Amino acid sequence: GLRGGTRFLDAVVDDARLVLRLIQEAVSKGATALNYVQAKAVLMSKGRARGLLVHDKLTGQEAEVFARSIINASGAWADRLRSQVGGGKDIRPLRGSHLVFPFWRVPVAQSITLMHPQDRRPVFIFPWEGVTVVGTTDLDHSQGMDDEPQITEQEIEYLLAIVEYQFPSLSISRQDILSTYAGIRPVVHIKRRGKVDPSKERREHSIWDENGLISIGGGKLTTYRLIARDALKRVVPIHLEDRGKTPSNARTYQTFIEFSNKLDQLPYSIKRRLRGRYGSLTQELISSAKQGELKTISNSNTIWAELRWAARNEGVVRLEDLLMRRTRLGITLRDGGLRYSPQIKAICQEELGWDEEKWQQELKAYGNLRHRCYFLPE
Repeated sequence: GLRGGTRFLDAVVDDARLVLRLIQEAVSKGATALNYVQAKAVLMSKGRARGLLVHDKLTGQEAEVFARSIINASGAWADRLRSQVGGGKDIRPLRGSHLVFPFWRVPVAQSITLMHPQDRRPVFIFPWEGVTVVGTTDLDHSQGMDDEPQITEQEIEYLLAIVEYQFPSLSISRQDILSTYAGIRPVVHIKRRGKVDPSKERREHSIWDENGLISIGGGKLTTYRLIARDALKRVVPIHLEDRGKTPSNARTYQTFIEFSNKLDQLPYSIKRRLRGRYGSLTQELISSAKQGELKTISNSNTIWAELRWAARNEGVVRLEDLLMRRTRLGITLRDGGLRYSPQIKAICQEELGWDEEKWQQELKAYGNLRHRCYFLPE
C-alpha cells in the first residue's frame, strides 16, 4: 500500500555534547561557566533587573552577581524568574520520552519518520551512538519540575506500538528495551479557548523583555543559534550607543586543526565523531589518553579517553554527570556501564580524587537514578 516517500538530509546530534562544546568555546573566549549553581532570585534596582541571587547547590552558599544585561535561558523553568519581574505564565512544559533498543534488535540504517497509527503524530526511529532510538512522545509534564523526568507506562506502550506496527517481523517486546530517557520542552502556550492538544502547540520561540530581564521560551534545538541571535538583538541597545548595530550574521567555524598521528590511527568514524564533539580540543583529549584508552567501550561509540577527559576538564561532580551527560554510557549500555565499574572507578579516583566511601556513595546514587528514570517504571 505504499504510495510514496520523502527523503531528507539532516545531521545527527548529541544534545548534551553540543551544550558542552558551546560552553567550552565560550570559556575559550573569556566566559565564566558555573556548574551546579541555581539562579534563585532576580535582584532589582530602580524597577530594573540588575543582578541575580545565585545558590551553590553543592555547598549551600549564596552570592549576588550583577550585570548590565541578564538573559533567562532556563528552558521549561523560565517562568519562575519571569514571575519575579512581572512576567506572565506562558511556558507549557511538555514531556518527550524515548525508548532505546540494541541496534541489532532494531537495525535501521537511517532515520525513519512514521505517522503513529493511533493519532497520526510523527515519530522517529533512528540510529544513534550505536543503538536505535524510538521517540518521541508529546504530553503535559505533570511530574515534579524539580525531579528528573521519567517515562510513563502509557508512553512505553505508545512507542512500542509504533515499532510493532512498522516492524512486525521483529517481534519486539519490553524485554528488548535497553534504556529510556525523557526531557521537558519549554513550549510557549497558545492562548485560546479550550485545551490545546500538546502536538498542536506552536514550536516557534518567543523572547520577552520584562523590566530588564530578557527571557527565552519555545523554539527547537535546530534553531538555537537563531534564538541566540534574536536574544542578543535585545541586549545590543543596552550596551552600544549606536542603536543601529546588531550582532553579525556571519557564520563562525572552527579553524582547521593539525592533529597528531595518534588520531590518524583511529577509525574514520571515531575521528569524525570526536572532532564533532570536541572541536579544537580533540588533540588534547587524544593526548590525555593512557594505554588502551583509545578503544571503544563495549559496543558503544565512546572511547575510554572521553571518560578521563570529562572527569579532568568538564566539571564532573557526580557519577551521573560522567555517565549520563558527558558521555551517554548510562543510556547506550544495557547495565548503564556498571559492568565496567572497576575501570570507571580507577579513572574517577585518579582524576577526581574520590576515596572508597565517595565512590560507593556515587555508585549507589547513580544506580538508583538509572533504575528510576532511565529504565522501565516499576
